[in-house]
Amino acid sequence: MKRLSFILFFATVLAGKSFSQVIKGTYAIKNVESGLLLRIKDANKKDGTPLVAYSPINWKCMTWDFQHVEGQTYRLQNLFTGKTFQAAGTPADSVGLQQQPLGTTSQQLYDFISTPEKTFLIRLKGTGLYLTASEGKDGVDAPILLTEKSNTKRQQWTIYEQHPTM
Repeated sequence: MKRLSFILFFATVLAGKSFSQVIKGTYAIKNVESGLLLRIKDANKKDGTPLVAYSPINWKCMTWDFQHVEGQTYRLQNLFTGKTFQAAGTPADSVGLQQQPLGTTSQQLYDFISTPEKTFLIRLKGTGLYLTASEGKDGVDAPILLTEKSNTKRQQWTIYEQHPTM
């Protein structure tokens, strides 16, 4: 059976079909340029609290449960607040992101697009807008924005598994 699976895998790859693995579990989401993680500002549970960048720490407020929707699309739930994030108002270029209750709106769905650099671009599903770290002095508590694709490291993200107790 293993041999058959191996042969089918290579047949799929050689035929030029894409192969992607579903992300399952809880992860920190780290910006490539700044090295900072996504976090709800001040670990505040209030709706409308901005999504910001923060120094890496193994805390629940900096850990996201990846809920697979389909393909490369996910809904992200913060382990500390039990909420997610979406655009503050109508999604548009340079709009900030804020915490909101987990729902079924498409404004809470994100495509994790793999890059050749083994990073991700995180795009708001159905748009041309990507999660982007703000430019700033040190980046800590700087807002995370939705912006048009810019091919910069401010739009590149990595993930790593994280299981915090606090």
